[in-house]
Amino acid sequence: MAVEVAAFLLKEKLQNLRADQTIIYPRLKGRISTAINNLQRLSSFLKDAAESDNAEDQESERTKLLSSIYSAEDTIDTYLLRRAQQRLKDLVPLWSQKEVSKGLKKLNDDIRDLSFFSSLEKCQPQPQSLQSKVPVNVGNATTCEGGSTHRWEKISHLLDLETEAVVRKQHMEELVKDLIPLPQEEQEFRVLTVVGSGGSGKSMMVRSICDRVDIKQHFECRAWLCVSRDFKFRDVVIDLIEQVSITPLSGIDHLGDDILAEMLLKALMQKRYLIVVDDVWKVEDWHKLTIPLPDLQNGSRVILTTRSDEVAKLADPWGNPLRLHLICDAERWELLKKQVGKREGKLGEYKDMIMAKCHYSPLDIVLMGGILSTTESSEWPRIVTKLPSACEGRLTSLDIVSLSFHELPPRLKVCFLYLGLFPKALEVPVRRLLWLWLSEGFLSPTPAEREMKLEPEDLADMCFQILVWRKLIEVTKWKLDGSPKMCRMAGVMHDFFSPKSVGSGLFYIRDNETKLPKNHKIRRFVEYLESEKILDYSIDENLRSFVSFNNKLRGKANRGIGTFFKSLVHKKGFVLLKVLDLEGVYKPMLSEIVGNLLLLRFLGLRSTALESIPSAVGKLPCLETLDLKHTNVTTLPNSIWKAKNLRHLYMNDVHVDALFQKLSKGSLSNLQTLRGLYVGNEIVVTNSLDRLVNVRKLGLTCHKKSVKAVVKWVLLLPNLHSLKLRSIDEFGKPSNIYLVSLEKQTKLCKLYLLGALVKQVNLSGVLPSCLKKLTLSMLALKEDPMPVLSKLPELSILRLFAHSYLGRQMTFDGEGFLKLRVLKLWMLNQLRSWTVKKGTMPILQELEIRACNALRKIDGIEHLQGLKELTLTDMPEDFIEIIKRGVGREMYIKVNEWKLSRHQANQVQTADEDDWYEDEDDSNSYVEEEEEYYKEEGDESGEVNVDGQEDHNESVDEK
Repeated sequence: MAVEVAAFLLKEKLQNLRADQTIIYPRLKGRISTAINNLQRLSSFLKDAAESDNAEDQESERTKLLSSIYSAEDTIDTYLLRRAQQRLKDLVPLWSQKEVSKGLKKLNDDIRDLSFFSSLEKCQPQPQSLQSKVPVNVGNATTCEGGSTHRWEKISHLLDLETEAVVRKQHMEELVKDLIPLPQEEQEFRVLTVVGSGGSGKSMMVRSICDRVDIKQHFECRAWLCVSRDFKFRDVVIDLIEQVSITPLSGIDHLGDDILAEMLLKALMQKRYLIVVDDVWKVEDWHKLTIPLPDLQNGSRVILTTRSDEVAKLADPWGNPLRLHLICDAERWELLKKQVGKREGKLGEYKDMIMAKCHYSPLDIVLMGGILSTTESSEWPRIVTKLPSACEGRLTSLDIVSLSFHELPPRLKVCFLYLGLFPKALEVPVRRLLWLWLSEGFLSPTPAEREMKLEPEDLADMCFQILVWRKLIEVTKWKLDGSPKMCRMAGVMHDFFSPKSVGSGLFYIRDNETKLPKNHKIRRFVEYLESEKILDYSIDENLRSFVSFNNKLRGKANRGIGTFFKSLVHKKGFVLLKVLDLEGVYKPMLSEIVGNLLLLRFLGLRSTALESIPSAVGKLPCLETLDLKHTNVTTLPNSIWKAKNLRHLYMNDVHVDALFQKLSKGSLSNLQTLRGLYVGNEIVVTNSLDRLVNVRKLGLTCHKKSVKAVVKWVLLLPNLHSLKLRSIDEFGKPSNIYLVSLEKQTKLCKLYLLGALVKQVNLSGVLPSCLKKLTLSMLALKEDPMPVLSKLPELSILRLFAHSYLGRQMTFDGEGFLKLRVLKLWMLNQLRSWTVKKGTMPILQELEIRACNALRKIDGIEHLQGLKELTLTDMPEDFIEIIKRGVGREMYIKVNEWKLSRHQANQVQTADEDDWYEDEDDSNSYVEEEEEYYKEEGDESGEVNVDGQEDHNESVDEK
């Protein structure tokens, strides 16, 4: 595994080097091609030999070869660093190219010296694009021209599929009966235990139960905790407090454990709560957790999942734990058919062969289904024969896990293994994972993929979708539009693959358990420990990546980061670092020394509370992604606007004005994402921004002086997928906005508009038919927009915020909104009557009505048969009672109430709705994003978090 992954990464680097026009040394070009061919053959041979009997005999040779590959990679990166030091566009001195040539000659010689080189020469792999690896039933992640018009639609249904397939109804009903006792039964506090081996479906079953309407209605307070082996009482208690507290908390990181436990106890008082404690390993861990949980005699419950009978017995000594046993033959066959999906018809031909090799664990069946659903049926016999028969007594879940991994192409292998650097059980933002894949250089397009106009970002989406289909990545949370927002590697897989990745040198994790590597240098450093100091032994001039999860120490600047990089740069002057991800690290001390990181491609400073960044950041020649979201940075170095390789720029209302420098030729020509920019003057647009024609995602705040120029610029963006446009005046109130036809923007899927219409327009001539998510705010439309909006064939999310519509009546006609899943109506103060006709919104799942104080009735709400959740926020009590009577069926109705002063209400109506905008690149939904922001920043602005209890409830519901 180690050699195969390293060989793939080196091959990707060499392919990029071969396309470099500055290579003039004749021998180097030939040796690059030879090395690429050798590495391709090596990868093919190693995949076939992975399970062979000779694998152990070749271990010594493979160790030496791994060292040679790493040495060649160091030589190439050093060459690239020297070229960057020249800061010139012309040629690098010839002697440095000779050094690369010598390094590749040694690598090629080492490969030829392998005892199995003769077998290697027989391997003739055919390079294939990633799309050719995807069967027809999986589908493509992008359109054939590149882009993301239907970005995630191939996996958006998978969460419901897995829940339905894995969970036994008998087990679910048994647990629900204990959760909701009959009125005459005792209401004492109880702990319910679920015991089963890894992969038996414990967590999936409990999640399904927590999503039930009757459970949500019975327990006003719900929370979910992942414990795992590396249990830390403090972290778990803080997590629980943040889930159950109504208001955001500040200064919580400075409190002692006893005070935290008391805070949790008080937060749970007078509430009927349900807390899920998932994956408890040790008895002492559970004992610590029981301290802050009050027995209120009100029917509160804790569900504990564990693999340990000892833990289960301690948690509920007088009860009988619910044991999830191996599923029977009929159940595993039905489960396998559901996992295979559309190709179920061909499955019967191979039933005996497959069932003889599959174990009884749901995880085994799900993994096998993932393999079969993403490979051609003609390949199924070859794949299944690699597994030992279950009757032989040797088959374990790890056999299928290992097989699923080995059947992946090299590009997907390294992407999957990389997920193992995140802490176990941590829910990883999908956007963060994809950014890191790209910045590490895992996803360089092949020539065939370039011909298809696929960008690296498109390939990242495709890789993620395939790994989800393979069931190697679990999507734990979905956004409102059905796209994935949080993911993780299953615990069994993390236990198996993360140590192997560390052992192979892919990355090193600094925690209390992982030992320093002996056979190779640290290339990717991952910081887990909550320490102010990064030890000197971790400093290595060959370091490529630094990723930190040290985000618990808040209240003072993190000086350890600055000291670490000073030592690193002092050791060699200029270093090879490409990734610096400090997301969530409180105020890392970064100095101008960052300017020495000439190969840096990713700088992640999200949620760090930084107030400024070093000016040297703008001069980094290779920088591709700069993430400053959820920081206090309001200005950027002027040099950042000259960057030629920058692709993604995220900010928080950074102002640019007439003094903005005119963009030189080639500046920001690759920019695809521009978010959080405040444009105060039209000259900024006409002299500079309108040259950026490759932007896919655009989020701007405009002054009335610049909004016309911005709208004209938008029409010049053929690849625009997402547009957020706000028009405000110097006092922060909505200002003029001009609407023009966007029908020619054939890739525009997400649109957010805030501003006061200069004149009324007919939306039928404005909105493109491909729109999937639409948010309107402060437009003051006088004509009911629903007849037009209902005809948008792809619309799945519709949000009408304050004053977006001023009419008294609204009608949803039948046969409209066929794909609408989410509807939000906020502060439509003139709306009095809403009619829902039969046949409209057939799949609507979530509806929120907020502060529509004049609304007195909804005619036809009973027609919304697919509606799962109705949220009524700050609505009159008589209206709430009318709705409850009119629903006529079981539905989760969530009622929230605000307590606002008149001044606070005015704030909400004019500005707050923009804060709720759901950034599709963020990990959080529009509710969770704002909630987490206030928690991280401490709401220092002095403005009230107006959502209060409602945010808490929605956050807990999702967890």
